[in-house]
Amino acid sequence: MLHLKKKGTELLDLLIQSAENTYQASLIFRKAMNGDLNPTAYIQELNDLEKKGDQITRQIYTDLDQVFVTPLDREDIITLASKIDDVIDGIEATISRFDYLDIPYTDQTMKQFAEVLVSSCEHILSAMKLLSQKKYLQIREHTIEINHLENEGNRLMREGIRTIFTNPRDPYHDFKLKEVYERLERVTDCCEDVADILDSVLLRYA
Repeated sequence: MLHLKKKGTELLDLLIQSAENTYQASLIFRKAMNGDLNPTAYIQELNDLEKKGDQITRQIYTDLDQVFVTPLDREDIITLASKIDDVIDGIEATISRFDYLDIPYTDQTMKQFAEVLVSSCEHILSAMKLLSQKKYLQIREHTIEINHLENEGNRLMREGIRTIFTNPRDPYHDFKLKEVYERLERVTDCCEDVADILDSVLLRYA
């Protein structure tokens, strides 16, 4: 159980915890994509982190009701908490697909996506730390990089799907790959959503 002293500034500490938890999930996902084990071996570990993320998000919502003065607009805090949670939800949803779609392998596109996610989550974590320090202008460097990484995610998805259709194999196999690529691209979109909210905060506070 998480505990707070009900200080507004500690809401930002919880957002950092959420970003750190999401970053750890991205590292495990990368390990799942690059390791020798079946990717499904990492499902429980990622599921545990996803549940921890939900707990942190609920704590933020609860404590917002108990804090009179907040370091940011309440709506910004709620949206940031929700969007960061969407990232780890997406990572967990992706690894689950290796189970119910019965995919016992990874490929180069998945590995490249994993690198994009690790970098994106690292930038989110760095940005949240800067937010707590009110170093608003420095945050922009990280949101720009997250946007670039989202573009890379789009490219990976397009190239991956193009490969599927230019070198078709078994239809079920091709469907599985397309499903994973599209799910991964949506996770990079979620990372960009966090960056977009941060950019809107910068317009008001920087």
